[in-house]
Amino acid sequence: MQENKMLDSYFYALNRVIDVIYREDEDLADVLHFIVSLATELTNAKGSTIRVFEQGSFDLKAVSSYGLSQTFLKSGVIDSGKSATEIMEGDTIILTDFENDPRIKNLQAAQKENVNALIGIPLTVNETTYSILRVYFSSKKVPTHEEMEMLNSLGKLSCLAIEHSVIRSSQ
Repeated sequence: MQENKMLDSYFYALNRVIDVIYREDEDLADVLHFIVSLATELTNAKGSTIRVFEQGSFDLKAVSSYGLSQTFLKSGVIDSGKSATEIMEGDTIILTDFENDPRIKNLQAAQKENVNALIGIPLTVNETTYSILRVYFSSKKVPTHEEMEMLNSLGKLSCLAIEHSVIRSSQ
């Protein structure tokens, strides 16, 4: 019974995101904020971000966030070199325990923010633009199959929103 209720919530959320994306008067920043807030709330996470590679660099720029402090967002908790490679190769990143993962660059910032695990879903917006939906958790986290499917769908919808915004602005 609980699983059906969760799936109903996921389907409702995904349908709402699609509706918001195709509203002509909807701002891209608002759509992306809606997506990260849903990713956070539907997985009982601490917060989430959508980051996009800045052209010509391996720096990931946060274009939307929810539930996380600006100090934490600027701290560079993940080793950007490894993370960038994983994203460009399309590898999902699941860090279940920050304290014991060698990829964590700034454990102190994560502890201060009360973040101990993360799921990163890499996405390709177009042939040259890469992004990642990251969901942060306060405790160790092993995601369910349903959560991963829902996060993948939200991530793909964020790419669709970005593409749709670019098309609208060029008309």
